[in-house]
Amino acid sequence: MSSFRFILEPYRGKNSRFICPSCKRNYQFTRYIDTLKEAYISNEVGICNHKNSCGYHMSPKQYFRNKGSMQSYSAYLPSDVMSKPMKQKVDYIYPIILNKSMNPSFKNNFITYLKSIIDSEKVKHLVNLYNIGSYNRFGNSSTIFWQVDHSGKIRTGKIITYNSTSGRRIKKQYPPTNWVHSIMKPNNFNLKQCLFGEHLLHHYPNKPVAIVESEKTAIIAAAKLPNYLWLATGSINEFKPSKLNVLKGRRVVAFPDLGAYDYWLKNAALINFPIEISNYLEKNATTKQRDKGLDIADFL
Repeated sequence: MSSFRFILEPYRGKNSRFICPSCKRNYQFTRYIDTLKEAYISNEVGICNHKNSCGYHMSPKQYFRNKGSMQSYSAYLPSDVMSKPMKQKVDYIYPIILNKSMNPSFKNNFITYLKSIIDSEKVKHLVNLYNIGSYNRFGNSSTIFWQVDHSGKIRTGKIITYNSTSGRRIKKQYPPTNWVHSIMKPNNFNLKQCLFGEHLLHHYPNKPVAIVESEKTAIIAAAKLPNYLWLATGSINEFKPSKLNVLKGRRVVAFPDLGAYDYWLKNAALINFPIEISNYLEKNATTKQRDKGLDIADFL
């Protein structure tokens, strides 16, 4: 038994529905997908949900006939292919937004803190190297940790507010943690996160890679132990194959926060290349340090 290669996209919420090319109503247009390529066919190929008032429908057969090619339409696939989830496109942020956040005149509590523990010239180098931006709305001096992938495309930016003296996160101040793509509020933004610092992989092809949880830790460790290329997952749960596969072929050592060792060790077993999980903190931490969930930056 076989099924057509082209099907209407199953409903996965309003982001799986689009603006009708005929009546221009949003979230009312269902597009056809090519199950072989796991992609949409074309913007105009689909059907409007308003059959009576609009009635727009362009089928794949009609689309390929108009293009003068019926070869693609005539392809058939086994029915199990139809169950494959379609790979959605990844959305990106324009570089000009990142560039504006790098204005040295903007206040940034985290950068102020860094200058209290690290040489100012080295801080300046790290700010430019890791794209540490500033967010000054609502009277804050917050930090933007930009996620730039290995191809140089900007996925999003995490906004965090720190105390300029202690370097600790201020959770009661707005915004304690936010995202650039959320503040911009684009239509149907499809986020796929990447490692913080991932854009540096091609700049340092021979350096061993060190993985930590927080962006702050990666920056401090990069200043103290520059023999590694320090990258961050952004959270304990983001230590996963989909985010780490970009490191295949590199020597990788992970330094989990205290209390996260077993979880990261378990996840490392799911990855199809070796990642060393350091137990240095687990072996050397006191009970008090363990209770606080300290990371390698606290020890450095």
